[in-house]
Amino acid sequence: MSDWRDEEMARRARGEVRALSQNLHEAINARHYPGTRQLCAQCDEPTGRCEEDSIYIADVGPLCECCRDKAEQTA
Repeated sequence: MSDWRDEEMARRARGEVRALSQNLHEAINARHYPGTRQLCAQCDEPTGRCEEDSIYIADVGPLCECCRDKAEQTA
């Protein structure tokens, strides 16, 4: 029996694209693209960003928005 995430990826490969909720999209990405998740250098939580829009402060990063805000408040 195949996993629903595999079935969704097969559907997309056939060109049958449909809108997904954020939860479904995140679940598919977590299984099929685990290396693309960027983690904060301070708290190890997902940053919600990618390489192109990463947040760095004084060569420290990538940072999530919460850790960026904390760093800016202490600066």
